[in-house]
Amino acid sequence: MDTDASNNFWPYYEYSKYLETDNFVWHYQLIGKPGKPIILLIHGAGASSHSWANLIPKLKDFRILAVDLPGHRFSKIKKGIRPQHDIIVRDLVVLLESLKIKPNVFVGHSIGAVIVLSLSDIYEGPLSSIVLINGALERFEGPAGTIFPLMARVFYASPLTKYWVRLFNSAEKSLRRFLSISGSNLKSKNIDYYLKLMTDEDHITGTLAFISSWNIGDIEKRLQKINIPTLFLAGMRDGIVNYKTSVRANKKALNAKIKLFESEGHLIHEVSSTKVAKEITSFCKQI
Repeated sequence: MDTDASNNFWPYYEYSKYLETDNFVWHYQLIGKPGKPIILLIHGAGASSHSWANLIPKLKDFRILAVDLPGHRFSKIKKGIRPQHDIIVRDLVVLLESLKIKPNVFVGHSIGAVIVLSLSDIYEGPLSSIVLINGALERFEGPAGTIFPLMARVFYASPLTKYWVRLFNSAEKSLRRFLSISGSNLKSKNIDYYLKLMTDEDHITGTLAFISSWNIGDIEKRLQKINIPTLFLAGMRDGIVNYKTSVRANKKALNAKIKLFESEGHLIHEVSSTKVAKEITSFCKQI
């Protein structure tokens, strides 16, 4: 696995640091001057903190903490540990406590939105607002709900996994086709980051471990009990998480607002980072 973030190809490499807990070795980037409100950014499955590269410079009113989820890019899963949802959330608390910082805003994309909601349940800091971008806030319907996690467990456990990863990654067009399903028209540089991830065998294995252990729990109860001001952002061209998921979640939450983007897809924060940054900043100032 590529464990060295100190190269100028990767966004904000100069801020990369690591912190070891009982279960994981976290890669994180703390960007910005002390004294500003702190915003925690949690990416989705299969991505990494690079996903926020276009958004970060536009969040000028904040100090930013971006992390790689366990098994993704530079963050490692320790041997014998299953990256279950509750373990990840508790470890994030340990990370924050170890860094002695208390974020004021949580932002989560896709599966990261679920982690953000769970973290808000046990977080004891001065949390003022939550932003959920194309949140994967519902289970897959029908057979997919069983088949996808099952496939991930099978591939993760198989000694042939890395062979199949190499075979899959030989077709760059496959990745580009997948990105097109997202409804997001990424620039070449942004695509290059994903190509780097998808040709990293350990990143793929770590993502499979993450998905095979994934369980969103009773997300509806979390949405109904949360009283922190919450902003839902959703792209109506998202072919991975349907925007109606955010619409339904917004109706369940007690203190929420939703903004739909008619021409955007799953990676809205990468493609239209200026619009997303404006929505986040405006929402947080209203609190």
